[in-house]
Amino acid sequence: MTGSAWIVNTTGSIQSSGTPVDLVSDLGAAQQQPTFFGRLVFKPGRKHRIVVEGMPFTVDGYNVVNRTIVYRGQTFDVHETVRSAASFNYVFAGYQYDLLSGVMGHLGLSAGGAYVDAGGRITSVETGNTGAKTETLGLPLAGIEGRLFPLPGHRILTVEGGLRGMSVGSYGSYFEAQGSGGVNLGHFALLAGYRSMHPDLHASSGANPSGVDAHLRGPIFSVQWRW
Repeated sequence: MTGSAWIVNTTGSIQSSGTPVDLVSDLGAAQQQPTFFGRLVFKPGRKHRIVVEGMPFTVDGYNVVNRTIVYRGQTFDVHETVRSAASFNYVFAGYQYDLLSGVMGHLGLSAGGAYVDAGGRITSVETGNTGAKTETLGLPLAGIEGRLFPLPGHRILTVEGGLRGMSVGSYGSYFEAQGSGGVNLGHFALLAGYRSMHPDLHASSGANPSGVDAHLRGPIFSVQWRW
């Protein structure tokens, strides 16, 4: 069981029935935002793992726009002040088979499904006009994950990491990566590392495109309990 504090920097854009809206230059999305990331791994056998993980994430913004933008049919003009909130909630559940498993650690392949709930809201401070859109999407994901105890005969130090993702055709793609290292203290471990997520997901195209193309990344600090 792992509980983490992820300090997120967010870049990218959101779009719904209008122009792509940049999260930083248009909306002034706040950076270095802490969010919780949790992971639970159950081992029914030595080489078998059931993995569940997820996070809720919302980034707020406040900015004076320097160009005309359109979101969800609402137009926000140059010099208009806007408040915004962009959300990305994510849950993954899957199965992992360890190709390598021993006293030095493990290396395994995983497959499963993710539920993604992404949305955006933009409100004009001057007029109160609001554009809001939420999309939910299920994604098949595959990846690789491993852990290494680098000191022979000792488990005081640990290094772990993984990659996961999938291209889903016209719906876009989703990829994530994380690497961490730390120390083991009995059943507990303290870890620090870096995590990156890149959802590029589109729910519609043609005359009314809608989607999110964002990059969430930053340092992550974790407490892990193994029994």
